[in-house]
Amino acid sequence: MPIKDLRDYITHLEREGEIQRIELEVDWNLEVGAIIRRSYDLRAPAPFFMKIKGYPNGYRILGAPIGLSNSPGGTYKRLAISLGINPTASVKTIIDEYIRRKKSLIKPKPVSTGPCKENIHIGDDVDVLEFPVPFLHQGDGGRYIGTWHLVITKDPDSDWVNWGMYRVMVHDRKTLGGLIFPFQHIGFQFQKYEERNQPMEFAIAIGTEPVSPIIAGTRIPPDVNECDVVGGIRGEPLELVHCETVDLEVPAYSEIVLEGIILPNERKEEGPFGEYTGYRVSERAPRPIYHVKAITHRNDPILTVSCPGVPVDDEAVTMPLTKAAEILDELRRMKFPVNMVYCPPEGVGHLTIVSTKVPYPMYTHQLARAIWGSMGWGRACYYLVIVEDDIDVTQIDQVIWVLTTRCHPYKGIHLEPNAPGQPLLPFLDEQEKRNSKAAYVLFDCTWPKDWPKELIPVKASFDVLWPKEIQEKVLGNWTKYGYRG
Repeated sequence: MPIKDLRDYITHLEREGEIQRIELEVDWNLEVGAIIRRSYDLRAPAPFFMKIKGYPNGYRILGAPIGLSNSPGGTYKRLAISLGINPTASVKTIIDEYIRRKKSLIKPKPVSTGPCKENIHIGDDVDVLEFPVPFLHQGDGGRYIGTWHLVITKDPDSDWVNWGMYRVMVHDRKTLGGLIFPFQHIGFQFQKYEERNQPMEFAIAIGTEPVSPIIAGTRIPPDVNECDVVGGIRGEPLELVHCETVDLEVPAYSEIVLEGIILPNERKEEGPFGEYTGYRVSERAPRPIYHVKAITHRNDPILTVSCPGVPVDDEAVTMPLTKAAEILDELRRMKFPVNMVYCPPEGVGHLTIVSTKVPYPMYTHQLARAIWGSMGWGRACYYLVIVEDDIDVTQIDQVIWVLTTRCHPYKGIHLEPNAPGQPLLPFLDEQEKRNSKAAYVLFDCTWPKDWPKELIPVKASFDVLWPKEIQEKVLGNWTKYGYRG
């Protein structure tokens, strides 16, 4: 049975020891952000703030909703719970299950009303600061209401409805601002509206069941409705309800919904913000304005908050794993003999590690070009490490070992200077950011195919250098030797 809403998710997290209720009053100004950031650093339970300074009882904040866990054997426990699988599931199990479920799209179920309609504010009653929107990092351009949420927009030429996660800052009680880059799906759509001098309708859903923001934060192909993917991942249709003032639908069990329009050719300064890369980037600049026409919310609403920064935060958990799954699925469809793909969360989605059989010379270059040339996540594989299939890419100690023993410091490192970039990449200079130009690097950690077999070093590991009968004897007697596990 999939998780129905945010409150159901919180119950599941509490059952697994992944929630820390904070009854002490906290300040939305920096204190909330500092506590969330500290919880990431310690992999502590998700902070659930019950009382926020200056706000009535019942107005709450859930921080770090998908952060990593310090639970033994359950590093990705919150993500696994979100997907409705075993909380101690391995990375490989999570990726394989994601790929399997995503193959079956399930359309949403329209409903006439839902809990998100318990309170309705329109026109002069609109005030986004009714909610305890935090000022997260020192130096931010303002208070950010959109850090773990869905921004919903519709293509003017088709039935394509895009769900994306794009940061949203509060300008005042009725207007918001945020990044809309041309290469983003929301940017594709907004460009069409601006060319026609038409406003673009939007809805922002905050505090949904956990799968929706995960899918909003990954890269689904254009023209595919993320809501259909959410249904497939959950295994049942997501209930949607129509907005009050715009022709869009939102998850019926959302905690908070903001509705309105983005006018063409209108800008106001937004940013900077502590971003997913672990740096404060994208300095203050004129950006599109969200005009909020209506707000609906549940009684005693819960605001979900991620506090991006030095890994690992929520986006660094979900985005790299869904990215790895998407790349693995695409490579399998292309019949590459890949075993596994992993994007470690510490690499904020920029580092991709692929294990594969190597059937012929120059194969790794062909594989790298296939990844970089894809229309999906492969374009963001700025650092690509390819290893042979005897390596478990989810074990970073093994990856570091082969990187320093199988990758030739000169012959094994291959540079591709012309790659699509984006302005949030900290390693780009100002001209590269303006031109959206980056670069790729391949670390080839496979043995050269032209080496004679006798020249390939033998792996000095437990499973290789000892006979099977000795391995079995040692494993069978392990506790008898006095070891506990």
